[in-house]
Amino acid sequence: MTGKADFTQEQWQLLLDAPIMIGMGVMVAGKSGLGTMKESFALNQEIMSAVEDHPDNELIQAVVNARIKNNEKSAAESISGNPYAGMGREGFVDVAVEKCSQLCDLLDEKCTQTEAREYKQWSMKIGEKVAMAASEGGFLGFGGVQVSEEEKLALAKISQALGVEAFS
Repeated sequence: MTGKADFTQEQWQLLLDAPIMIGMGVMVAGKSGLGTMKESFALNQEIMSAVEDHPDNELIQAVVNARIKNNEKSAAESISGNPYAGMGREGFVDVAVEKCSQLCDLLDEKCTQTEAREYKQWSMKIGEKVAMAASEGGFLGFGGVQVSEEEKLALAKISQALGVEAFS
């Protein structure tokens, strides 16, 4: 089983960053307005649910525990400054997709096939849950679509970069 000790600090930071970047990338791809709060909640809820959903994946457990118990932050949440601040919508999605490519390579190199597949699927599920959390367009939650074309495009890019199929 793979744990934190198997990774460099930079690699570990990627493991912390990528799931958050995926969720945030989908959030900024869609223009949810007030729905962004629902999407943020879905992002955090999906990370927390991994404890129960993946009890046998030590890597996922280690990452979730690092975020919850040790309060380890992703680069986007860092007190020292968000390196992604001021980045446009497309730029942020592109960075999230690049992180997914790096994550895919890292997992394939360092983890068992099962660990890597589960981590990739969990990361993808985070993006999908965020996309489904709030409808896009419409007025005050009425009308619009559940998943915008921009969110679908972001999810497709993320799915391709991770090498997993989208669930929705």
